[in-house]
Amino acid sequence: MSRLGNILQQMDREKEDGVLRVARESISVEKEREYCMWVRPTEEGWAWLQAQQGEYHLDVMMPMLGGRRRARIHADKAELTVKTFQGQEREEENSDIGMKSALSFYGDDYLTHLVKRVTIDPTDEVKASGGKHWDIDVFYVSQGHPDIPDVDALKALFDTVAQGTSFGDWVKVELEVERFEMESIADVIPFAIAEAVPSKPSSPDMQEFLRNYWDNETRL
Repeated sequence: MSRLGNILQQMDREKEDGVLRVARESISVEKEREYCMWVRPTEEGWAWLQAQQGEYHLDVMMPMLGGRRRARIHADKAELTVKTFQGQEREEENSDIGMKSALSFYGDDYLTHLVKRVTIDPTDEVKASGGKHWDIDVFYVSQGHPDIPDVDALKALFDTVAQGTSFGDWVKVELEVERFEMESIADVIPFAIAEAVPSKPSSPDMQEFLRNYWDNETRL
């Protein structure tokens, strides 16, 4: 690489390091490079979200020693993800599993969320800043733990949810990127929002608020 190329590469690294320091509460480099925020849509924002095509799935979170397990169950397939942690090193393994096995995990009443995920391309402006795609998760709110004995019951639940508006007030928004150039994504989120907080807030009160929303309010 030429001297000029080395200089430009160093400038890019320094620029990204600066963004990382400012935006550290909203970024993740664990698996993918992404920004993540929790947002509260306006009425206009909710109308936009309702109009979007999305895919429904169950996320079943199962604790394990030294890592995390998650079963993601769609209407026609299921995947098990196992993450293990060894100091600063992390390993992830993904495998397809049978629907019967996946629904048995749900039946054991682990922490589960029913999610409508909307995946869309960013604007040209966001692409120019390294953006690859948006993943927007809207969380269904239910009273209790619905019985889902088989795939037909799962599909029926998804159909019912798709016709309704029983979703939590807060939506998780992720922007996967090739590089970090933005100090925040709050101003470029593709729908109208009334409020936004980082996914890893430094405020203890906000940490407790998000924990309760995740563990209790949106638990299926």
